[in-house]
Amino acid sequence: MNSMPHPVILVEGLDGVGKSTLVHTIATKLHASIIASPPKMPDPFDEHCDLRIRMDQSEPSIRREFYRSGNFYASLLIEEARKDGPVILDRYWPSTASFAVLDAHQPLWEPIGVWPQGLVKPDIMILLTVNEENRIKRMASRGLAMTEEEICLEEKKKSRGNVLNALRCFEPIEIDTSHLNSEEVFNEVMHWLNQAGVLNYDELNNHESTVISDSTNGVRI
Repeated sequence: MNSMPHPVILVEGLDGVGKSTLVHTIATKLHASIIASPPKMPDPFDEHCDLRIRMDQSEPSIRREFYRSGNFYASLLIEEARKDGPVILDRYWPSTASFAVLDAHQPLWEPIGVWPQGLVKPDIMILLTVNEENRIKRMASRGLAMTEEEICLEEKKKSRGNVLNALRCFEPIEIDTSHLNSEEVFNEVMHWLNQAGVLNYDELNNHESTVISDSTNGVRI
């Protein structure tokens, strides 16, 4: 557990697993802040655009370092936010590190499963998974655009497995959402948060959440 009084809960998963829905549901129930990684940052060349848009069009090495740096910015936001209440993370370092395994020339970072020195670590990591049939259906129904990495994952089953195995190196609580509705997924997560001693669900109320820093930008690494 962190020394700070409020928990930091990380939700990870590939696109189409129900991650965004879960993040917002937990935040509402816990009266928590949401921080995505990387948080939104104005592009120095166009302050009306998110810097991530330009970085996603950059060569892989530049893009990876941008996302790595974004984790440290998110970490600073986490430190401040958890002083006032629980924090829900919509992806974080595990995604950045795990998607890097797709690169032909992988960055010389920490070994998979190791956190960079100086990053705030979450109290618990939830990894949502889903079978591929349901994942594709969910993405199609939401009209989601896929990143280069997600397109690669859809085309190559082995790549999906590699990314998921990398995420598992961070010792998450893994929940298969293939045959669960959003309420059932939420209840399963609450069970594990109780089991891990992260919070006591019986003490929660149903107040609406406070979302900080415009950070719910549906980021994909």
